[in-house]
Amino acid sequence: MRQLVLGVDAGGTASRAALFTVDGAPVGRGHAPGANPVTLGMDQACAHVTAAVQEAAAAFLPHVSAVVLGLAGNPGACRELAARVLRPLLPQGLPVRVVGDTVTAFAAGTAAPSGTVLISGTGAIAAKITDHEQAATADGYGWLLGDEGSGFWLGHAAARTTIHALATTATRATGTLGVTSATLATRPQSSPTPSASGTPSCPPTPGRPRTPATALGPPDAEAGSGAEARSGAGAGDGVGGGWLVAPVVRQLLPEGVGEDPVAQLAAAVHARPPLALAELAPLVSRAAEAGDPVAQALVTEAAARLASTAAQVHEPGLPIVLAGGVLTSEGPVGRAVHDLLPDAVTAGDAAGGAAWLAARELLPEADAQALHAAFTKHPDRPHRTSRAALP
Repeated sequence: MRQLVLGVDAGGTASRAALFTVDGAPVGRGHAPGANPVTLGMDQACAHVTAAVQEAAAAFLPHVSAVVLGLAGNPGACRELAARVLRPLLPQGLPVRVVGDTVTAFAAGTAAPSGTVLISGTGAIAAKITDHEQAATADGYGWLLGDEGSGFWLGHAAARTTIHALATTATRATGTLGVTSATLATRPQSSPTPSASGTPSCPPTPGRPRTPATALGPPDAEAGSGAEARSGAGAGDGVGGGWLVAPVVRQLLPEGVGEDPVAQLAAAVHARPPLALAELAPLVSRAAEAGDPVAQALVTEAAARLASTAAQVHEPGLPIVLAGGVLTSEGPVGRAVHDLLPDAVTAGDAAGGAAWLAARELLPEADAQALHAAFTKHPDRPHRTSRAALP
C-alpha cells in the first residue's frame, strides 16, 4: 500500500479533512461543522474534527504516514485538540504537525514557502507566512474588536443599514408597514422592550395584521430613478434604503412585519448568536450586483479594509493568497480585492493544502513542488471516499 497523508483544515465555520496518497491521489474527504476550541468549546470542537477525520480516512487511519492539522484558535488549545482527537485514532508515535489555519490556507494557494495570506470568511485576518510558519498577523481580533471586511462585518453593516432605513421610513409615518406617528409616540423605535431574558422583545400586536415579508420586494428593474435611485431609497422595496433592505427584512422576519418593524428587527437580531449576522453577507453581494449604491459602497469599503489589513504584514515581492468564502466565491468583494491586489492568487482546497504540507515531509522538494496542484485543486465530490486510489 502506498504511503498515505492526512490533512485537516478546521476554522470557525467548517472542518474539512482530506486523505491522499503521498503522490497526490485523493483517497477520501470528510466534512463537519467548525472547530474553533475557543469559540465552540473543546468538547464540541473535538467532536467535529473527529467526525471529519473519520469520514475522510475510515479504515485507512492505521496506514497514515504523516498528518498536518491547520486549526483556528489559541495555539495551546489547538495542540490539546489535536492530541485528544488523533491519539486514539492514529498509530502510536506518528508525527503530527499542528499549525494555524492561516498556514494551510496559504499552502492551498501557492507552493512558495513564504508570503502573505488574506482570509475573509466569517472573520478576517492577514498573516505573514515564513517557511510555512505563521510569523505575524493583522486583524483577526474577532467580531467585537475587528474582523474588518469579513462576512460578519458585511452582515452587521446590512443589519444596521436595514434598521436605519426602517426607522427613517417610520419617522416619515409611511403607511406601508402599518407604522404611524402615533405608534412612534407610544413605542420608541430605538429602545425595544426587553424580555425576561434580557433580549429585546416585540410580540405581535392583537388586531393589527402583519405585512407579509414578500410584500417588501424584490424590486422590478424599472423601479427607482433619479435622486431616489442614487440615494438608494425608493427602489421598490416598500421601505426605502435600496435593494438591500427588503431581502434582509425577509430573512430576519420571515413571518412578516407588524406595526413596529424597527423593534421587531432589533429583537430578531438580538435573539440570534452574533456571528449569525454573517449569513446576511450574500445579500449585500446580490444587492451590489443589482446596482444598489448602498450595497456597492459597503463592498468597496470592505475591500479597502481587507487590502489595508494585508498591507500591514505583506512583504513586497512575495505572493499573496486570498482565502475564505468571501474572497474565493464569485462575488463583488472578491473582485474588488483582486482589483486592489492584482498579483494575488486565490486559494484552492485548504484541507488538500494541509495534506500537501504533510507530504512535503516525505518527498524530495522538487517532487513536492510538482505535486502541489494535485493536492490543492478543489474536489468535485468533497464528501465521497474512494478506494480507487489504493492498490
